[in-house]
Amino acid sequence: MHEDEETGNQGNEDDKNTNKVSPKQKHKKSKRPTNTQTTNELGVKSTASFFTLFVTGQIVSATFPLGPDKDYIFCRYELVAGPDWQLVSGPQYGITQMSTNKTGHFNDKIVFNMPIEVTYKSTSPFGWPQILVSVFGQNQTGNESLVGYAHVYMPIFGGHQQLDEHISSLSQAPILRPKCPNMLGDITSWLLRRQPELKNPKILLDSAQSKGLSMESYGTLEFQLHAVMRGARKLGYNWHA
Repeated sequence: MHEDEETGNQGNEDDKNTNKVSPKQKHKKSKRPTNTQTTNELGVKSTASFFTLFVTGQIVSATFPLGPDKDYIFCRYELVAGPDWQLVSGPQYGITQMSTNKTGHFNDKIVFNMPIEVTYKSTSPFGWPQILVSVFGQNQTGNESLVGYAHVYMPIFGGHQQLDEHISSLSQAPILRPKCPNMLGDITSWLLRRQPELKNPKILLDSAQSKGLSMESYGTLEFQLHAVMRGARKLGYNWHA
């Protein structure tokens, strides 16, 4: 009988010990996060580490006040951004179709309507993306030559001008072409029917490098661009339209 009572007492003590939970274990259990909290925390960290810029629009047209000296005009464009910017989606390079205004007035618009749709992400506004366009022309014999260069910054906000009850951002950039440094270069260009070209057109995006260039305006290139930005305020950038 005494042995049974001792065995029963030991069993009760073991049950009590198993039911007891230390304060440290309770603290650990209460600190354990749920799956939803972990997802939310990860989401906050990911959105706060960079901001995104979504740009959509088109290269609308080119205008030459004295008319183009080529029968057909087309454009090659390139998106250029700083080292902190990453192109998430959309093409970095593109080329438009050939277009002409020979059926109308000599200084009518030459329409391209080349669509542009890209998404960037960055941690700094330094090196804001730009569109660098090289305008070329082709004559009836098929020879291509440079007409000029144009560049414009991507917009920060959706739009600034209101046209036909639709908000859009219209930008006009001058078409600049290099001038020959001397009379011999002018004569050579006239004989070959070719304009001088830049080895690296990206120097036009840097005012320090393009300071000594001799350029002349030949026309204007029109862009229609819209922008949507996300996550800039979380990084401390408060821009207002």
